[in-house]
Amino acid sequence: MTDDTSPHRTAPSSTDGGRLPDEPPGIADGATADGNIHVGYWDGAADDRTLDQATDRLTDLVAGRLAAAPGRHLLDVGCGTGRPALRIARATGARVSGISVSHEDIGLARIRADAGGLGDRVDFRYADACALPFEAASFDGAWAIESMMHIPDRVAALSEIARTLRPGSPLVVTDVLLRSPVTGDAADLVRRTCRAFQSPSLPEPAELRSALDRAGLELVEFNDIGEHVRRTYQAFADAFGDVAPSADERHHEFFTFTRSLPRFGALPQIGYVFLVARRP
Repeated sequence: MTDDTSPHRTAPSSTDGGRLPDEPPGIADGATADGNIHVGYWDGAADDRTLDQATDRLTDLVAGRLAAAPGRHLLDVGCGTGRPALRIARATGARVSGISVSHEDIGLARIRADAGGLGDRVDFRYADACALPFEAASFDGAWAIESMMHIPDRVAALSEIARTLRPGSPLVVTDVLLRSPVTGDAADLVRRTCRAFQSPSLPEPAELRSALDRAGLELVEFNDIGEHVRRTYQAFADAFGDVAPSADERHHEFFTFTRSLPRFGALPQIGYVFLVARRP
């Protein structure tokens, strides 16, 4: 097992770096405000990827750890409107099942799958990560992109994912990470960020390691790639800066808060975990 506890180790990209094929024209972009927002990954300061390209890049890094291939069945925990699931299925030939607790997102994901000609290999359903509607040992791999931050009982969710994985199968988790405790103004900013993102709390390194162990999963890699995703927070603030949602808009608090994202992203205590675990 390879496990580097350095907070600034980056996920190796030599074997994962190739971009997966883009979606056909006409499919809504996953980096826009359609319910499927996740951070982007930039290799360094000279990397000129757009936000859209960088968010796809993170998906590609996840795909590289899943050993996805035709005949394999993968689980997307917290699928949003389906962009990563469709991207990985199209590139690898794998089947993908995605779950979300948003009926709206599931509806949009299904529209995307049909529009992209992938309705026979990708399915989406409403389900709780802590009570997955799948038989034991159903999947050859799973991923959760920015899902753990929204789940109060992470041990329960990880235990359910482990139950549905076949022995030896990988789980890839990426998420905003609270590297160390915060106090004062920083703590207030973190609390407001959690409220805007409807997160009970941000995962911490020791908590994640303990939760994986209690769920019966073996940790393979634990990397903090925070410096590679930090550009996302300013990019989101720029992208949504002119949005003026009505008070009854579902994402009102998020859009109102986006102008504070660069300050949140600049906190040294904020990282981003990219971990790989395996069901023994």
